[in-house]
Amino acid sequence: MAKVTLSNEHMHMTVDELGAEPVSLVYHGRERLWQNENGSWAGHAPVLFPYAGNCAMRVGDVLYPSVRHGFARRSMFTPLRVLPGSATFRLTSDGETRAVYPFEFVLDITYALRGNMLETVFDVSAPAGELPFACGGHLSHALTERPGDHMLIFPEEEHFSALCHDEEGLLTGSVSDMGRGKVLQLSDDFFENGKTFILSGVRSRSVTLVSRTLGPLAEVGFAGFENLLLWRPRGAKMLCIEPWSNLPDTAGKPVEFCKKSGVFTLPAGGQKRLGYTVTYF
Repeated sequence: MAKVTLSNEHMHMTVDELGAEPVSLVYHGRERLWQNENGSWAGHAPVLFPYAGNCAMRVGDVLYPSVRHGFARRSMFTPLRVLPGSATFRLTSDGETRAVYPFEFVLDITYALRGNMLETVFDVSAPAGELPFACGGHLSHALTERPGDHMLIFPEEEHFSALCHDEEGLLTGSVSDMGRGKVLQLSDDFFENGKTFILSGVRSRSVTLVSRTLGPLAEVGFAGFENLLLWRPRGAKMLCIEPWSNLPDTAGKPVEFCKKSGVFTLPAGGQKRLGYTVTYF
């Protein structure tokens, strides 16, 4: 599997053509992406498309096979433009994708290093016919301290009301209320038993990961995304901060894909751009 390297005066980044996934990002000499130190999760920053989470692909009366987070993370992308500090990767519909997602699409993922910021852009096009889709990010943040030594700071006052899910990642309809404020203090057991913290309809469009001893580590900007998810694998010194356009399905209530909240529908010939940024400190 081929890899593409990007760099500027602050960062050095490696992207795997499998999934167009960043697998390493070194900022000022320190690796910022999770490298599976304890063997709990082999991912780094997978691309989530044509949906995020556990989401059924029902089109009309047909239920297509689906995998959690979609198929893009397991697909080979083609590098289109590779410059020293940026690169664009493309995935297009083919017979294999149509078997699980019966739509024609072009997905371009662009990574650009801008000073101490990584910009990730999703460009989705509908070359023929309507195209319903959703997408999301799953970027990891490697930590040098325990998760409980960190907090998340939001610029807006938020209601930290997390949507609960079952073991399959499907929403249960229950909500866990953790109060209101601009600061969400993490704890070592925050994600016990594979729990994902799902915030829907957040008011803020950025969040800063802060260490008690080291100060700010990264600011994630997610304009255009309505949902923010937080997750870490068991026992790992890392945190995934994930902007999603859609939410997981509710258990026992699969609906037609194009009618799901957070799913965009492009007309034939239409295009849509979404993206998020990570500024490192």
